[in-house]
Amino acid sequence: MWAALDRPDTWEAIGGVDRVFDPAIDEEGRLFGFSFDTHAAGRKYVGTARPHERVEGKAMAWSVQNSEVKGIASVTLNPRATGTTITVTLQVESVGLLSSMLFPIIAGAIGSGLARAVDEFAAGLGSPGPADGQHEQRENGEGLAGTSPFSDGG
Repeated sequence: MWAALDRPDTWEAIGGVDRVFDPAIDEEGRLFGFSFDTHAAGRKYVGTARPHERVEGKAMAWSVQNSEVKGIASVTLNPRATGTTITVTLQVESVGLLSSMLFPIIAGAIGSGLARAVDEFAAGLGSPGPADGQHEQRENGEGLAGTSPFSDGG
């Protein structure tokens, strides 16, 4: 499951990412950056993802940014007796003047697709789906964050 996090195409399942390209992979095969496309309101935006945190076998987080939003996309793996729980968290905030005015729309678009995006992300890691059918998302003054637990069935 951990190896999938080093595949650039895995990150295409994160909400709002349409395509990942120009991956940077080190000599040990670890992904340490990539560019991505996203489309919103009929416009294409190009962004970058750079390492934020990496704990081998446990957690990987990316600092992501384009001209309108920035944030952190992270995945945490928690082995349990019944399988591995996967928690995906997205935090975004506006950076541009236009995006600050449109942030409620941007956050709503990301939030409305978050549960589906996390389902797809976990499926790409080999997880069959939600462990308990529950998804959590919350909005705060600095952006949108959401998490969802999954189990690989052990």
